[in-house]
Amino acid sequence: MTVYVKFFVFDLPPDFVDAEISLGEGATVSDVLDGCLELFKQRQVTMDENELRTATVLSGSRWLDPGDIVSDGDTLSIIRPMDGG
Repeated sequence: MTVYVKFFVFDLPPDFVDAEISLGEGATVSDVLDGCLELFKQRQVTMDENELRTATVLSGSRWLDPGDIVSDGDTLSIIRPMDGG
């Protein structure tokens, strides 16, 4: 199955705004994040794993937890944690 991912507020190259992640049936949000990390390695993009793992993940307007199951064709928005004050 394929899940589409959109990255927001991450310091990524301009051509790395969206990604397609291929996963097995029954995959979870955590599996999607693992797939993103693998994709970053393949494209030689540096990513702080903790930053990705603590990001907010949304499907539409619904917040997702790492153990939530994703479905074929889902589009997930991954939003970097904000810092500062």
